[in-house]
Amino acid sequence: MQSFTTIIAASALIAGASANPIKLAARATCGSAPAGSDNQAPLSQPTGIATAAACQAQCDANTSCMSFVFGMLNNADQCMLFSVAAASVPKQASTNLVVYDKACTSVPAVIPTASNPTGANNGANHMLTVRDTCGAVPAGSGSQTPLSQPTGITTAAACLAQCDANSACLSFVFGMVNNADECMLYSVAASAIPTQTSTNLVAYDKACPAVPSVVPTTSNPQGFATGSTSSGSTGNTGNTGSTGPTGSSSSTGPNNGAAPAHKRANTCGAAPTGPSNNASPISTPANINNVAACKAQCSADSSCKSFEFGTMTQGGAQVCKLFAVAAASVPAPTEGQSLVIYDVGCPV
Repeated sequence: MQSFTTIIAASALIAGASANPIKLAARATCGSAPAGSDNQAPLSQPTGIATAAACQAQCDANTSCMSFVFGMLNNADQCMLFSVAAASVPKQASTNLVVYDKACTSVPAVIPTASNPTGANNGANHMLTVRDTCGAVPAGSGSQTPLSQPTGITTAAACLAQCDANSACLSFVFGMVNNADECMLYSVAASAIPTQTSTNLVAYDKACPAVPSVVPTTSNPQGFATGSTSSGSTGNTGNTGSTGPTGSSSSTGPNNGAAPAHKRANTCGAAPTGPSNNASPISTPANINNVAACKAQCSADSSCKSFEFGTMTQGGAQVCKLFAVAAASVPAPTEGQSLVIYDVGCPV
């Protein structure tokens, strides 16, 4: 029997001690049959995608993508990306096709079969949760304004404390711009925070663990934890990441001795966000048709720390690139490219 899970994306908020009604955040749809009434067409339909998790990685790599549909139809795996929330994706031709919001986590990495055409996780009743964004450059398309902008805040951890003290705060942005530390509190999830004026500013959900207590410098304007080579996360690992782990970008900077290094989660299936021309591939293996095969190439190379998979042009052939740097340092793709990055430690 096909199963699906719809989860609550954020907890209810109680505004002070007043008798105001509880406000619920929007729910994420994770693995249910689409039922929207609109005639929304897909943004794109990537080919060679064999699991829902791989389809999500394609969605993560496309800033316009808000949800995706996956499943097997007529013995062919289908992946469709949409620019609307999963609840608005129209009903499909078959119930073999299920829809997920981009924020769903624990999205199955199971290849569909005739008896399991949706590629659902078998043998377990997995609850899907929403990923936390922890230290990623905001990329939301809305116009949400901050709840407040506390002053005198010199670390991301101190900004988190301000968010914790505000019952309406769900996420925050921190970083140094023009030699001034900035802390902004938001009433939406970090994934919905709009693009900022500078990539020095990074976003965190309120639930993120181990937020850095490092004062930003010109060489580390985000105030990332120092002394560690692991990357930032857009998801807690454990369930994680996008379902499976997912990630976003982070960086390291010189150790000022003021705070311990915080271990960050692997970047797993996120769009690369590193500086342009920051790193070149150490190898580009040929005839690699899926993420698992690309990881196998990276695992076999002792100098490989991360790998990138996707297409260089719309509708182009799949490529696999190996890097000697962490995923967070791999340069962002250029226009027309659809690439996702993984640290070598990521499960795929």
